[in-house]
Amino acid sequence: MPAHSMTAAAAAGASLLIIYLAIRRRRRLSSSFLPTQSFGAKHEGLLRDARLDKLLVITDFDATLTTGDSTQCHDLVGFSDLLAAQFREGFAPLLDWQTNPLTDGVQWWDTAHALMVKYGQPPRSLIPRMVRQSSMVPRPGALKLLHRLALLNVPVLIVSAGLSDVIEEFLRQHDALTENITVCSNRLNYGADLAPQSVAPDPPITSFTKASAYRAAGSFFKHHAARRSLLVLGDSITDIDAATEVPYDHLISVGFPNSRGPEATAKYAESYDALVLGDHGSLAAVDELVDDVMAAELSASEHITRLSKLKRQPSTGAFGVDRQ
Repeated sequence: MPAHSMTAAAAAGASLLIIYLAIRRRRRLSSSFLPTQSFGAKHEGLLRDARLDKLLVITDFDATLTTGDSTQCHDLVGFSDLLAAQFREGFAPLLDWQTNPLTDGVQWWDTAHALMVKYGQPPRSLIPRMVRQSSMVPRPGALKLLHRLALLNVPVLIVSAGLSDVIEEFLRQHDALTENITVCSNRLNYGADLAPQSVAPDPPITSFTKASAYRAAGSFFKHHAARRSLLVLGDSITDIDAATEVPYDHLISVGFPNSRGPEATAKYAESYDALVLGDHGSLAAVDELVDDVMAAELSASEHITRLSKLKRQPSTGAFGVDRQ
């Protein structure tokens, strides 16, 4: 095929892809996606500098990548009838979210992890079965988004107050534990008897200490220092803190209020640039934000290609005579 024909075909293909991505963007308007007041300006800024090789995703796990009504990591451990009865009895008060004062502070994680080490629960060999039998469900669109980010080589940092061992097993069982994903959470350190001997880091990563992610995942951020366009996802107001110390040029945050009432949702709208509503609200809108970056990058590339072609063409005079 002649070079000019190949160029034309490539340009046509890029144009078709841009149209397809634009159609997908329109569909987002009828979804559970709710842009807040800050979204428009931040979105425009992101697209002006759009490049996939600058993009980085920081996300929570429980009730963000999973549905809002899914079993969460520590609940999975505390409620599992596969674990020792004595351990479950000791852990049960921590799951009493109405009356236990420990549920409102960092001490909760210290107590929970101390109980795991004391009773040697959960054994490493049981974690796959616990996850498989749990009510932990991927949020609609989550697996598609993760697979796509893997194909595009976009790094994903999961910052969670849960348990790395559970998160990684969940992703593994859904064929989503890819090389671009790093989990920054509380990890059980197992001994030769397959019982947890300690939990790292100490102090733990909690809902109140997400800002420590920049230090806890220092090697990740150092390796990806050139990626300064951030998408930050979370279901708690404090989940956005995971990006507090991260240097960036552009940041769009997406919050998941889940089944919290209108008053809580209003507070989320003050903290996040966009919201995904409902326990089963889809991550498709976040996937389409990636589309936006792709479309803007393709459009810019196509524009540069056209300018380059014009510069290569000989200039002519008023009567079509070549001046060169």
